[in-house]
Amino acid sequence: MADASITFLLQTMKELVSEQIKLTRDAEKELQELQAELDLMNATLKEAADKKFKGEIIDTLVKQIRTVVYEAEDLIDMWKCEEQQAADKKFPVNTKRMDLAAKLKEFRERKIDTVKKTRIDLADELRKLAGSPGESNPKTKKARQVEPLVEKVVVGVQDEIQKLIAELKKNSSGVEAISILGMAGLGKTTVASKIFRDSDLDFEFPTRIWVNVFDDYKERDIYLTILKKFTRAEFSGISDSDLAIKAKKHLSQVKFLLVADDVWTVDAWKAIERALPIGTGSGKVLITSRIDKVATNANPRREPHRLRFLTGEESWKLLQLEVYGKEGIWPADSLSFGETISDKCGGLPLAIVVIGGILKDKIHPPESRWGEWKEVAERAEKYLLTNDKEREISMKDIIELSYDKIPHNLRDCFLYLGVYPRDFDISVRNLTRLWVAEGFIVLEENNSDQTLEDIARENLKELIRRNLVMLRKRNAQGEVKTCYVHDMIREFCKSKAAVNQLNIAQVISKLPGHGVFSPDITEIPKSRRIGIHSDVLEFLQEKPKCPHTRSFLCFSKHDTDLQPNSLQLIAESFELLRVFQGSSLKFPRFHKNLLKLIHLRYFAFSAGDHFSVLPDRIIKLQNLQTIIIHTSHLTFDFKANISHMKQLRHLKTKAAFVLSVDKKSEANKSLKTLDRLSIQSCKEEVLSKVPNLQTLGIFGELQSLLNVGYLRKLNCLKKLKMINVMTSVTLIPQLLDWTQFPPNLKILSLSATNFDWQYMSTLGCLDLEVLKLNDDAFRGDEWSVVRGEFRHLHTLQIERSNILMWRVEEGSLPQLRSLSVNNCERLLAIPTALAGSLQTLKLGLVSSQAVSSAKKIEIAKQSIPGHNGEFKLITAPYTII
Repeated sequence: MADASITFLLQTMKELVSEQIKLTRDAEKELQELQAELDLMNATLKEAADKKFKGEIIDTLVKQIRTVVYEAEDLIDMWKCEEQQAADKKFPVNTKRMDLAAKLKEFRERKIDTVKKTRIDLADELRKLAGSPGESNPKTKKARQVEPLVEKVVVGVQDEIQKLIAELKKNSSGVEAISILGMAGLGKTTVASKIFRDSDLDFEFPTRIWVNVFDDYKERDIYLTILKKFTRAEFSGISDSDLAIKAKKHLSQVKFLLVADDVWTVDAWKAIERALPIGTGSGKVLITSRIDKVATNANPRREPHRLRFLTGEESWKLLQLEVYGKEGIWPADSLSFGETISDKCGGLPLAIVVIGGILKDKIHPPESRWGEWKEVAERAEKYLLTNDKEREISMKDIIELSYDKIPHNLRDCFLYLGVYPRDFDISVRNLTRLWVAEGFIVLEENNSDQTLEDIARENLKELIRRNLVMLRKRNAQGEVKTCYVHDMIREFCKSKAAVNQLNIAQVISKLPGHGVFSPDITEIPKSRRIGIHSDVLEFLQEKPKCPHTRSFLCFSKHDTDLQPNSLQLIAESFELLRVFQGSSLKFPRFHKNLLKLIHLRYFAFSAGDHFSVLPDRIIKLQNLQTIIIHTSHLTFDFKANISHMKQLRHLKTKAAFVLSVDKKSEANKSLKTLDRLSIQSCKEEVLSKVPNLQTLGIFGELQSLLNVGYLRKLNCLKKLKMINVMTSVTLIPQLLDWTQFPPNLKILSLSATNFDWQYMSTLGCLDLEVLKLNDDAFRGDEWSVVRGEFRHLHTLQIERSNILMWRVEEGSLPQLRSLSVNNCERLLAIPTALAGSLQTLKLGLVSSQAVSSAKKIEIAKQSIPGHNGEFKLITAPYTII
């Protein structure tokens, strides 16, 4: 997004002015003039966003600004590289150094004037816009293809329609709203239309009204649509508020069903609500929306109905009906094409309908059908996202409507998702760190309590609430752990983010059967960020020169061993790199040329079999924020003094880092994650240098930690993982006193610690919310939980334990919502005292007696008045007899 990139560049320039004593007065003056113009651009874009201005002029300005920002960033960062090389005698430096002031002046004169003219033109348009009614979005008009009385082929949602009809028939005190939620093209309007016309509702709702709300709704039109159901009177000259009162009066006298189709905002819902006889009427409102916030505001007491994707079988059936009108007559020679096409639609009904129309147009003549359908099968996503004037709708228009509604500060974050491969499990932790490193996340002045990662997580949640990103898995705290994007959304992002569009990220892959890269290797140097989905070694063999590329993201499915010459090539070809995501790329060692990448912020790689030491020279990469090392080693020596890496926020490996610090050095206040830390480095002199640590993992023989008091000084620590390396199965004699734990600890994970169950009472005194006990964290026959313990615990996981009896007093674990018990073969029963607050119970490899006790809890939960099926019992298909 343009203003996020401007803000990022402005921050870079401010840092340059404040930190670089080598700046000449002329260079500083040029930077300040450039900064002033960028501030004006930012202000104009913000005004356009506030006024919801759309049009070609804004698209032109955004592209121009992005080009200017990219070039200015490169200019400044290349100057920084030269200065760094001059300070480092190990690298040869050209005798002629860059004159930053002259370069900036030439750049401003060459680039800024064009953008300035567009900015002034936009400012004039915004002044004209003040006080004048806005125009409808042309994309909205094109996307309004569904009329409530048009019969449509429906597959796979009959059960959902009947479920919703049953809900509508239920008695309620006053008017009640029920929402249908889902991503674009999932069939929300079609389902609502079927319900609207269903004869089963004739008695319950003799009065039915369909209101198209859309993104450019006007309150007056909503009220007039309702009133037309009751009267033919003219209402010119009557205010909107009076129209709402008249509509409310009519609705209060009938039993009605009102369908509010395509509601985009809470304000739109509030406008509808003003016409409803809340508390006095007898009716239901059925809402369709892509936005979760609309549903929660319309009825906070009711969960919205979320439409599911079609199964593979349902998708294939719908495609046959769309092309031939019935099943079973698909040509045998094209059967594989049809199945491939239906699969590529990803269970999205509208995508199947659109591509069905394309195939239908290509049925005749039969002799050319095979070749044309083959091409559609190979390029289905391209066909779906291409605008065709002869087609009433396109997936591109439907998705673009959602994109236009995204707040500007989320747009780059959203389009960035196109760089991931199809059906890729996206780690939320890594994604948010990448967004931060890319410069997409900006701290607002009035938001000092939030970290950059907090804002990034909120951005992701907002995209999920808008049904543009799909949740795949939650963690123990109930937060999103992994997510994914539907193929149609991914293709839209991939296309709009490409180098020939907004140049946010370019996917590079081999064309099937052709052996050449797409896009052509000559186009790649212009790309701001590249995502490689093909063999990375083949790509590097092309020796690409990418002086403007800031991110190198490799998504190879298999590990690739890189040779030293490949590492040297990466360093020389991508000299301005900020992000290197190469988790599947094995480094034989740390190549000295990587130190040229002074702008590197995110560094993820795999260490080869003989690579177990990160040299202290890495301290030269002063912009590093995240380091992730994948390795099979048990320990990994990190030679650099982390106190001197002031930007470092996350240091992570599945090995254990061996760290050393200088006692006299200042603290690193940026570091948030240190996972894992070797027990030999878990010392006060190390931990005292990371006072803002939020996540800590400790690996080794933990017995040496039993008498320390410095853990309690980690006031910001929220998550602690302790993994014991057992030299024997002897029980560790005791656990830390509860007063020695970090005071704000919320999540604790213990593995292989072999504590006696009696020490659980110590943990019961902490304000824990999540507790994970893995691999004999506690051993012994019996665990007794007394009243008052674990007052705030909502998630408990017990994995591999020899526990036999588990006793729980009434009043203990009062907030436990999720319990998971696995590989506890001796456990005789799940305590029934847990039934009160429990919502999810998962069992795996436990005794049949334990399963029977869990089923008793399930029956007890179902007998509670007002039970709405919120309890889930999940048992593995195997138990120990």
